Amino acid sequence: MSIEIVFLGTSAGLPTEERNVSSVIVRRESEIFMFDVGEGTQKQLIKANIGIKQKLTIFISHLHGDHIFGLLGLIQSYNLIGRKTALEIFGPKDLKKFVYENMKLLDINLTYPLIIRNSKQGIITEGKDYTIKAIESDHRIESYSYCIEEKLRPGKFNPEKANKLEIPIKFWKTLKSGFPVTINKKNIDASLIVSPPRKGRKIVYSGDTKPTERMMTFAKNADILIHEATYDEKMRARADKYFHSTARQAAEIAKKANVQLLVLTHMSPRYKDPSILYKEAYEIFKNVMIAEDLLKINVNLSKD
Repeated sequence: MSIEIVFLGTSAGLPTEERNVSSVIVRRESEIFMFDVGEGTQKQLIKANIGIKQKLTIFISHLHGDHIFGLLGLIQSYNLIGRKTALEIFGPKDLKKFVYENMKLLDINLTYPLIIRNSKQGIITEGKDYTIKAIESDHRIESYSYCIEEKLRPGKFNPEKANKLEIPIKFWKTLKSGFPVTINKKNIDASLIVSPPRKGRKIVYSGDTKPTERMMTFAKNADILIHEATYDEKMRARADKYFHSTARQAAEIAKKANVQLLVLTHMSPRYKDPSILYKEAYEIFKNVMIAEDLLKINVNLSKD
């Protein structure tokens, strides 16, 4: 099961020649999860060879323009291509009002069901083998951070042990699934030849936020933490005033949370060269990178 992260927009507030405003895709096989839809996101989808016809669920962190102005265009485009399947969107409580009042003004009559749900603390949706959770972030308005976390995977089957115990191959599938079998009136527990369940992958998207202890807890042991880094340390007072984080603060969260990789995004357009943000973060947390528009990251399963 492959997971790919695609950064569609990595600038804060305003687009630049190199960077669009906020949007991140997490593609998990045939499912696409989009976090924020800044202006111009549709064009970025085309550039990334993703398009708009695949199954998509949208998660809005908060109702600031650089995170949401592309949503109405995407809703309209789905209409123009004759979409029939429902589109599900999660976000703050005023999201529904924002969407429907603008649709009324723009005279958009949908060809498909639009389902808008309020985000909340805890699990907000789940699939067969993953959950998507949210916490409230610390921003100027109602705002959320999101996490995709895969459920535990079955442990590894040890065929050498199975052969040593003379277990017929026809029973292996049952044991691999974690269930016991009975052979010659003898019960064989799966734990004898299957290792304990293994953790799945975990990806956290901070949205806009000041650094918080709950973000550290939320991101604990994540494979990837995508965290805003709007400013450098010289502008820490400004970051605090406008409820943003510096690159160093993001790195401190990553270190405390024991994440595998920190990816910095949502950088102020003032940083033509974001290397200053990278250096500040690197001093605290070595496994860090700066997101670029259209950057793709594959998130591999642990070999444990």
